[in-house]
Amino acid sequence: MEHLLPHLAPFALCLFRLSGVFLFAPLLASTVIPGKVRILLCVMLALGIYPTLPDAWLRPVPDDALSLGMLVLSEVAVGCVIGFVAMLPIVSVQLAGLVMSQQMGMSLSPVFNPALETESEPFGELLLYTALAIFLAMGGLEALFLATAGTFWHIPLGGMGISTMPSDLVMGTFVAGFEVAIRVTMPLMALLLMETIASAFLMKTMPQLNIMSIGFAIKIIVGLLAMVMALGAVHMAIEGHVSQTGRDLLAWAMQDRGPGNTELVPADAR
Repeated sequence: MEHLLPHLAPFALCLFRLSGVFLFAPLLASTVIPGKVRILLCVMLALGIYPTLPDAWLRPVPDDALSLGMLVLSEVAVGCVIGFVAMLPIVSVQLAGLVMSQQMGMSLSPVFNPALETESEPFGELLLYTALAIFLAMGGLEALFLATAGTFWHIPLGGMGISTMPSDLVMGTFVAGFEVAIRVTMPLMALLLMETIASAFLMKTMPQLNIMSIGFAIKIIVGLLAMVMALGAVHMAIEGHVSQTGRDLLAWAMQDRGPGNTELVPADAR
């Protein structure tokens, strides 16, 4: 047992980095998965990754609590960045569904999402699960695990600092998410705009016709038709965003850094 003691602290740092991924990553952070299962999966991944780490990465762990706490925070931050970047495309698609539901008048009936422990609208739920299905079908979880494993070979344990955080990667993915949300909602917004203009003309030309009584039904029907007609374009937009985010995340994780160099080169923004 004595020869295992020097590896206890580095293994704990490895475990903390993986635990950060499970805080934000799609599906892995879901409360639908029992906590014990997530902990067991995290420990199993750590047991598989730790023996492959180069010896130069396993530097001595400081004895004082402050330095040790900073190391733990830096490792958790690496995992959180990976999980957060992977989650941004899913959240951006759900944002598009939220805007669509509000414009159609369906936000009056929110539903509870146990996966995120939040209330959301029907269209937000529909697009959320569509994005998750695309994420899984395109190998998003595999890319997530590859990116996490790649950081262990290119970022030493405790080598991530505040000044070396990939701000360009996070901001680029964040901006691209807003762009995709706008692209997804544009077909529906255009049709609803034309429906609103047509309803306004009818209300002015035929005052005896109560447009307000049938306005919500018309908006819902037009919105559903727009969603069906634009389904192919929506799928392509989500697929492209998820794929690009995976490539950017892998490119950042696989950046070559020498054992003595902990400086991170920022990933290119979108």
